[in-house]
Amino acid sequence: MPTELAHQIIDDLRVWDVLKLLCYDNDRVEDCIMSHPICRSMFGADPETLAKWKYAAQLYQDIFRAVGKGFLRDHWRGTNYLATNIHCVAPQKYGETYILNYMKYRIHDELNIHWCKIDLTRFGAPDYSNGIEDKNLKTFHSFEELKECWHDIQKAKANLFQLRASELRWTADMLEANPDILKRTLDPAQEVRPNTAHIVSRLRHGADAIMRASAEKFVFSEHFCYDFLGIIPFDSALDLLLHMMQKHGLIAGDQVVASNTIGLTDGISHPSSIINSVGIIIDGMPRFYISPPETAEQRANPAWRPTANKNGDLLRTANTPWSEPFGENERVSLEGPYFTAFKFGDNKGYWRPKSFQWDPHNQMEKAWLVSFVEVYRYLKSYDG
Repeated sequence: MPTELAHQIIDDLRVWDVLKLLCYDNDRVEDCIMSHPICRSMFGADPETLAKWKYAAQLYQDIFRAVGKGFLRDHWRGTNYLATNIHCVAPQKYGETYILNYMKYRIHDELNIHWCKIDLTRFGAPDYSNGIEDKNLKTFHSFEELKECWHDIQKAKANLFQLRASELRWTADMLEANPDILKRTLDPAQEVRPNTAHIVSRLRHGADAIMRASAEKFVFSEHFCYDFLGIIPFDSALDLLLHMMQKHGLIAGDQVVASNTIGLTDGISHPSSIINSVGIIIDGMPRFYISPPETAEQRANPAWRPTANKNGDLLRTANTPWSEPFGENERVSLEGPYFTAFKFGDNKGYWRPKSFQWDPHNQMEKAWLVSFVEVYRYLKSYDG
């Protein structure tokens, strides 16, 4: 194609269209762009300056193609420089100062969305936050830094996906083996279901879907809406376990004995593995277990519990999108021991209270559940 004809075509292009041509890394195309008067003023007349624009354009294209978003914003209050015809932009004024900064800011905003969804430093990413108080992504001064951050985020998310999928498969195995003790955390029912095969199948299907998903995107499924483990014992299992632990001297009165030296009232020793598991249960109880109010003052002011919200509301596993809120559901009672899995939420997500002191997908939560099942099975068979 003659250069003059190429210049006529470039005259009708938007700024982003020209930058996208640079991404093809074609010498003839680059010569036509560098010889175009406006493009030469905007992108530079030397290969080194043009290479900087190519790097920025390639990164911009790769990121927004990966996340499935448009290269150009449909609605933008300010001047949308990338969507402007090159004849409508003053090259010397808007070239590097405005267009590159616009691309940089938009990449930063996209990375910040991924960064703020979950603490990715727990999955291998460096701490790119602004600071202790501000968890937003810090400002980067170059496209090279943005690219490095993007790759670190993707690696951390891939680790998270792997962990989440393995956690779902583990959850399915546990529920399949112990349907008489465990239930789905957000299942409002407190009775053993006659058939849990479809629940187990759904968990495994979710794990497979996560592993098939692109690491560039978050999988917006129910398994990423909750930051706690997907299964929990029945309240009745908690009631029975507490009764058996008290019977055999593992707890005293209504309070869990938080000690590594446990005296046995029946004079019979138990395996060290069981004693160790009891210790794990004891350590984890404050993060799950709510005992009924013991005094009139506590009954009047339930905010003393670490699992209550700032208003003192005690939410439990019956408070789900499929059941009425606490206080309106007559089936929910404060009598007897029960579990709580979250404090607040909406129809898209639930979050564990900070007072639980466990991060999402913490391995200690799985260890606690394994210990619960182990001690429950042991004491029940011990009693015959």
